[in-house]
Amino acid sequence: MNNYDVIVVGAGPSGSTLAKLLAGSGVRVLMLDAESFPRRKPCGESLNPGAVAALGRVAGYTNVEQVFDFPYSHLNGWRVVSGRTTLEAAYPKGDFGIGCRREVIDQWMAQQATRAGAIFEQCTRVERLIWEGERVTGVIARSPEGRPLTIRAAIVAGSDGLRSVVARSAKVNRYGPLRKAAFTMRLNGMQGLSGKVELFTGSHGKVIGLAPIGGGQANMTVALDSNHASALAGRERTAYVLQEAKAIPELFDRLMEVEIEGDVLACGPFDRPVLPHFIEGMVLLGDAAGYYDPLTGQGIYRALRSSELAAPALLQSLQSGRSEPIRQYSVDRDDEFELGTKLQHFIERLNRQPLLWRSALRLVGAVPLLRNKLAEVIGDCPKEAEPCIPVMKSP
Repeated sequence: MNNYDVIVVGAGPSGSTLAKLLAGSGVRVLMLDAESFPRRKPCGESLNPGAVAALGRVAGYTNVEQVFDFPYSHLNGWRVVSGRTTLEAAYPKGDFGIGCRREVIDQWMAQQATRAGAIFEQCTRVERLIWEGERVTGVIARSPEGRPLTIRAAIVAGSDGLRSVVARSAKVNRYGPLRKAAFTMRLNGMQGLSGKVELFTGSHGKVIGLAPIGGGQANMTVALDSNHASALAGRERTAYVLQEAKAIPELFDRLMEVEIEGDVLACGPFDRPVLPHFIEGMVLLGDAAGYYDPLTGQGIYRALRSSELAAPALLQSLQSGRSEPIRQYSVDRDDEFELGTKLQHFIERLNRQPLLWRSALRLVGAVPLLRNKLAEVIGDCPKEAEPCIPVMKSP
């Protein structure tokens, strides 16, 4: 394969967005993914209002609903249930999220990248980085036929998720102390869907998320701590995950008549921090740049927004031959997500103390100002002055 300006490893939301923005500016971009598209991924399959707005910016639409030519459901807020305590909140100002099948939106985003001029090679597995001294200069990969590939580029962007090969090859990620696993299934015939993301919390950190995803279907994701997740060893996964969900009283009747479509997918653990670093010729985006329990459902927004922040930095670096713009991107990304990250950690710790958790839910529910602010923060609701960060055309 030829040399490129940028190799993007991973064609999920962050990778496809970065490839689209850079290729549209005349950058020679190669996007690699180990899987064949379309492909399912373990995911809650819901996009919050911030992610919906980012999709509109990336696709170039002011009326964001013009973007979606695939089945989806409107999400107007969220609902949290813990025992007999319930908290409901609506997104402000008419903002909305969507629920949709992950493989559909990933395929749509990859098409946006290729239409902008990016080269997309599927079933091509990156194995490690190429180094020249302390600088990354490309990747070693395997073609779909198993042939070794040496591909060079000025910059390698790791957008390859929780188990990022790029971050692992650079030795900058590690496992954190939080040990949880999630099991995702699609349900037909789920009763009581309301246009909200629903979260049901139970003992030992158990969290069950429900979201309508269009076409009469719902996504159900069951997150368990490591001790309970390990009970799946040697057991039939579907029956066990359903059993865990039916242990929530409000879900028992709603799950009686459901039919499960396809396989139950698993992912985890949910704590994959990235060490502070700066490496010439390498940048990380989305989950590859650091991952923590996504209870608040902000993962896809962060993937899209990190790419919006990275694209102009990479373009400036390519044009100037300087690395400072990429270093500044890392600072800007951390600043952008700081509040949401702190909230994720706080909610996870609080959820493990049932009395405190329910007291907090009741307090927030009783104070409209708190409830509205929480909905705004969790929804990453766009500020009126928040534009897509421009990417200047290459000369």
